Amino acid sequence: MGPTRQIYWNITGHALIYGFLAVALVVVGYSIYRRAQLWQLGTGEFKVDRVGERIRFALAEIFLQRRQLRAPFMGVAHLFIFYGFLAELIATGMISVQEWTGIEFLKGTFYLYYSLLSDSFGILGIVGLLMALYYRGVVKPGRFHSVTDDWVAVLLLLLIFTQGFVVEGLRIAVTELRVQPELAPWSPGGYVVALMLQNLDTETLTSLHRYNWWFHAATAFIFIGYFAIGKFKHVVFGTANLFLHNFEPSGKLSYPDIDELAETDPDALDVLGFNQINQFSPKALLDLDACVNCGRCESVCPASNSGVPLSPRKLIQDMKTHLDGMGPALLEAKQSGEEVPDGVLGMLLGDGEDGTPAVLEEELWGCRTCGACMEECPVFIEHIPKIIDMRRYLVMSESKMSDETQLFLKNIEDRGHPFAGNGKDREEWFEDLDVKVYSRGDKADTLFWVGCSGAMIDRNIETSRAMVKVMQEGGVDFALLGNEEQCTGDPARRAGDELSFQGCSKTNIETFKQYGIKKVVTACPHCFNTIKNEYPDYAGDQAGDQAGDQADEIEVVHHTEMIDGLMSEGKLKPKKKLDSVTYHDPCYLGRHNEVYDAPRNILENITNEGEFVEMEASKSKSRCCGSGGGYAWMDDSPEKRINHTRIKDVQNSGAGTAAVGCPFCVQMFDDALGAKNPDGDIRAKDIAELVAETLEE
Repeated sequence: MGPTRQIYWNITGHALIYGFLAVALVVVGYSIYRRAQLWQLGTGEFKVDRVGERIRFALAEIFLQRRQLRAPFMGVAHLFIFYGFLAELIATGMISVQEWTGIEFLKGTFYLYYSLLSDSFGILGIVGLLMALYYRGVVKPGRFHSVTDDWVAVLLLLLIFTQGFVVEGLRIAVTELRVQPELAPWSPGGYVVALMLQNLDTETLTSLHRYNWWFHAATAFIFIGYFAIGKFKHVVFGTANLFLHNFEPSGKLSYPDIDELAETDPDALDVLGFNQINQFSPKALLDLDACVNCGRCESVCPASNSGVPLSPRKLIQDMKTHLDGMGPALLEAKQSGEEVPDGVLGMLLGDGEDGTPAVLEEELWGCRTCGACMEECPVFIEHIPKIIDMRRYLVMSESKMSDETQLFLKNIEDRGHPFAGNGKDREEWFEDLDVKVYSRGDKADTLFWVGCSGAMIDRNIETSRAMVKVMQEGGVDFALLGNEEQCTGDPARRAGDELSFQGCSKTNIETFKQYGIKKVVTACPHCFNTIKNEYPDYAGDQAGDQAGDQADEIEVVHHTEMIDGLMSEGKLKPKKKLDSVTYHDPCYLGRHNEVYDAPRNILENITNEGEFVEMEASKSKSRCCGSGGGYAWMDDSPEKRINHTRIKDVQNSGAGTAAVGCPFCVQMFDDALGAKNPDGDIRAKDIAELVAETLEE
């Protein structure tokens, strides 16, 4: 028969555990069912399409632990715990299968490797748990807040792993160490315990084994039951959230077409935005339960780190607490078909003066919409859409916003751009340049979308002029809209004014249609994101040619993508090289649209070997400049300026030039350099400006 062991050795009445297991699973299943009912209180339905892709995505995140490993130490710890637990679950399941089927497959060489692997992964799990204890007990990062729940979860799991080895060691001390000593080392964890206990007599070992076996079984049932109330429920809710993950670019916000809403349900326009928990989608409510309160979003949030009253972690947890409080009454009313009195819903939003709202208004206004929180979250919670939905209510339904916000929104509505006191028009900057303009009857393959900042702010006009030079040198056939170009509406939408955004979008889309525009290049990542990802929601077939025929979607490229393409095709060749350059990834180009390679390819082409250096916080971990979410026109009172923090990264890189791919980042960098670099030995330049420099002899 070969090497094997007796299943349930020394245990009588072991069949009872299956009854206890059934009870525990019923408790957990009912708990999950109750939470799922609360998610259904949301407006709309879960989006379940592209099922195969969703399954592949969820499995990749679960088994490769990609998001977890963004935080290396705890990522490795979680990886060890996950695979240790999974291996023990499989090993225990195989024992049950053998007993239920009566097929003895745990024998011979297979049994030896079964023992070796299950013990090895169990040891790995313990190592991961000890790493977690060290991190929580010694390192004590500020992002950890759920102290009790975290300690209970880690210690309970450590107890289960340890118990397993103690039970195994007691068995090995009796059945293998003294009878089949060559078999014992194949179970390394239990073997070590057996060696420690080998001097005890057989009767004592047998009694200890029986006691610890049942203690281990009871602990396992407690662990299963803990899924219903504690930290481990993220295994279920987090997995569901991964499967239902939004595949759209993170920079894309959605909202119903207000013109269509006005025709189909005019009463819906009385209250715009969300101020009640049941107005959010079921997926948004699932987000609340999927959150494990780990604080990773908070640790990377530029607003939180600057000292303003916003924590994306706290926001989600406060909304979850609000759902816990309001959900049962809402659910009862829904099931009975009755109306819920407004007072029963409680306050979701407020300023803290009247009652106790779940979310303070000042928290919502701290967000820069940079996406760092969403990029870091291991279960893919979407913080920004929730913040914008609540901003929409404050702005459009309550008219509650700062004077600065009100001013730039009024400027967009009245003047087509957000700048107050700016007397320029959109054509002054190119009056002395030989360029095509659509309104003059010119035609071209590509529209150069300049953007409000690129056309009206002196510092960024330099970038626009440099881009014209680069495109002309590269032989690009392009034209401008001039005064027919209007704000894309991005700052209005991020500030919560959806009405202004949709007005801007439809005006610009009509202009695209009028001139049959098929390709757009822009130096502004915010314009890039809006035209590429959000305008299609309102375009319909307006992206067609002048005859109104159906056409392919407009191609939208960032200027770094175009320049990179021109260089790779040999149409742009630098005449000289630069030294000491680093690169800042703009949030709306990098994190939100995953354009990382093109800017770096350019900089590698225009710098001498080894002179392009990365900042420590780069690519998807790049830090925000602080101007997103409308903050190019708003301000708060942070303890620490966000742009000053980013300039410190530039200084730490040792580079003399900070290359940037966003007009707002350039402005924020110039402002920070004025305060933090009095010697003037660092400069901030858009990539187009640097390329233009290298085209000169």
